[in-house]
Amino acid sequence: MSHEAYLRSVGLSDLGDDDSDALQRGASLVAHPPHATVDAETVADRYEYLVPELGEDGACGVGLADDPYNLAPICGLEYDQEQLRDHPNTARLVALHETVENLVAETDADWLGVYRRATNPDGEEVLVKEAYVGDHSRAEFPLTESFAERSNNSTVGLTGEAVLVNDVTDHDGPYYECDDRVASEFCCPIRSDGEVVGIVDAEAHEPDFFDDDRTLAIVGACAELADSRLLSPPRVEA
Repeated sequence: MSHEAYLRSVGLSDLGDDDSDALQRGASLVAHPPHATVDAETVADRYEYLVPELGEDGACGVGLADDPYNLAPICGLEYDQEQLRDHPNTARLVALHETVENLVAETDADWLGVYRRATNPDGEEVLVKEAYVGDHSRAEFPLTESFAERSNNSTVGLTGEAVLVNDVTDHDGPYYECDDRVASEFCCPIRSDGEVVGIVDAEAHEPDFFDDDRTLAIVGACAELADSRLLSPPRVEA
């Protein structure tokens, strides 16, 4: 799909006349999985991360959960650091993390993450955070209409249309707060063959942060991710 067609598919056709090269720059930031075997520390860094304690209503609570979130089960794998060192899914997660780091360097966002559409071990359809740079945040966003009423991530995952929030204090739509410093947000779907396979969510601590250039760079990365295999865990046993 061309970049212009991708803009239309995510509801951002008004940015199609922009003459910057931001779309191409964003696409070029998507990394390729490494061929080299990684060390056990890298396995731990890519599969495990700390998450906030969630309240009964699903809101971010005070403090962190006792146990880190581990991506292995939702990827259909047993968590064995030694066996996962040369697993293709680990290489996929390494490339996703490098992509996120590249996008943060390009946009200067304070928080940025890639989420994949998946079915968790409880059989629930969710967006699972597979790579991010920034403060600790929720690992899974339910893909339900009820949760979408309070979450941009879930809304974008269900509708396939991007959401730009210039100032959260003036925003009257869905918004899930996990960091009260966030002032603006851009959330873009990753669409492949007409289906939403994931999203990129970016946040900043100042309002009106996501100008056309930053927005287009993120969209370009989403279009490239849609054409890659980075949102498809390899079906290979660890």
